[in-house]
Amino acid sequence: MKKYIFLAILFTGCATQIPLSEVTSSDSLLEYSDRITPEFLRQHLEVIAHDSLEGRDTGSRGQKIAADYLADYYTGLGLTPKGDDGSYFQHFKLNAEYTDSLVYQTFKIQESDTIRVDHTVESKDSYGEYIRLFGGTAPLAGDVVFAGFGLNDPERDVFHLDGTDLQNKWVLIFEDIPYVVDGDTLVNPNITSNSRIRSILVDKDAAGILLISNYTPGEFNELAAISSSLIGNPSNLSLAYLDNNRAAAGFPRGFKQISPKMATQFLGLENEDELFKKREELVRTITDFQAVETPYYVEYTPYDGPGYIETENVIAYLEGADPELKDEVLVLMAHYDHIGISQPDETGDTINNGADDNGSGTVALMSIANALQQAAESGYRPRRSVLFLHVSAEEVGLLGSRYYSDHPVIPIENTVANFNADMIGRSDPENIRRGDTDYVYLIGGEIISSELDSLVQVGNEKSVNMRLDRRYNDLQDPNQFYRRSDHWNFGRLSVPFVFFFTGVHEDYHRPSDTVDKIDFEKLSRVTQLIYASTIKVTNYDGRPEVDNEQFIEITRRLPR
Repeated sequence: MKKYIFLAILFTGCATQIPLSEVTSSDSLLEYSDRITPEFLRQHLEVIAHDSLEGRDTGSRGQKIAADYLADYYTGLGLTPKGDDGSYFQHFKLNAEYTDSLVYQTFKIQESDTIRVDHTVESKDSYGEYIRLFGGTAPLAGDVVFAGFGLNDPERDVFHLDGTDLQNKWVLIFEDIPYVVDGDTLVNPNITSNSRIRSILVDKDAAGILLISNYTPGEFNELAAISSSLIGNPSNLSLAYLDNNRAAAGFPRGFKQISPKMATQFLGLENEDELFKKREELVRTITDFQAVETPYYVEYTPYDGPGYIETENVIAYLEGADPELKDEVLVLMAHYDHIGISQPDETGDTINNGADDNGSGTVALMSIANALQQAAESGYRPRRSVLFLHVSAEEVGLLGSRYYSDHPVIPIENTVANFNADMIGRSDPENIRRGDTDYVYLIGGEIISSELDSLVQVGNEKSVNMRLDRRYNDLQDPNQFYRRSDHWNFGRLSVPFVFFFTGVHEDYHRPSDTVDKIDFEKLSRVTQLIYASTIKVTNYDGRPEVDNEQFIEITRRLPR
């Protein structure tokens, strides 16, 4: 027994002789970046973005499977749990609205007579001539105005939103915009479907949009059956401890798809085959058309009520080595939720796998944790601690990160910085066209903290030497990316952050955001950059300070 006590003392004594600088060597830690590989990232992303997780919608079965997968991973890795009651889970409750049914009544006004021509009830058990695509959280009623393709393009003399007042009316439009026909550009390609919706619902203050698609009656009925099956899913989520414990009103304006039968009726056509001819005529006379009133009136009433759901963040912790700095933490963050099941795309797929958004950031954190833990097992740790924060409910309003920032497991005053990885597995169309895809967008950094920005630059130089693109790194940028993802819930509390991002692509929030589209070589390089930047921040003698006066003023003005 005495021999073992002596040996324990001997080995303990020897361990204390190892210089702290050697234990926390940045160069030694950087060597472990080679553990971040495309193969590792693919292996885990194929699970996170698998069809069986059904798009990881907040509070859903698939989101909870993903949470369990992350917790099991960190258990196997040996990182410290930092959630509730010694677990990896930080639970929180969300208020929600549950829709029972959506009722549409359509009337035709003939001189002094008002004739009801359709009564559709969209519910779990029924469907009809209307499908809710989004919005419509409040009752709506108004006349129906036909507005062609629903856009104004003054440069090409297209004014389909002129001709009549659209305020509080339903605007009937064809879905497909004829940008180029027979080699002629009819509509500016920069007028997107989203900007068209904004023009109608916000600028023109319409009650809603009624969309005419090119579905056959049979295809529309299949779509309506799928849509009705989603009735009753929670919506309009909010944190239960905020907003007087009740969700806000949501988006009241409506965006609906209508059946070929109803479109035919609204346009006064003889049969559904005439719809295609009507669209072709509209293309030929695109500069001559202006919005016209129809003799129809639509009343829409949603029937819903309050409820709640429960979800969770997943939190793991790697303690630093420096006795004076290990109580300070760098938070590495990625949201692991996505948007779940939706209307089918052109292939019939309804599952939004979210491989890039944000499976890519999720597996990046897992890979960085693996590299740091392997370094720790070899005797090398960063000076400061690292917190791995996988947040839920990002897609419904940055709610998981807001909950964490209001209930931090490490005090906010001990949080030196936040790195957020969101959509880092692909390249956007512009950079693909240029043939220059070895880049990452940096948002935050220099517009908040010049020190933090310098540390990331050094991390890049010491690792992958990617092009650090600051295109969106502007407090006046119209996209406002600096406060459109989870990092903002740290920024609002004056914690400096860097948002690592590779841009929006054509599969954003669509079922086609799948694993096969991921550029794993690029994903591994961006992850290695985040890893190297992590080492530089955690081993930095000082602490990155918020030093941009404009950012400081913005955080003073905006709600905290």
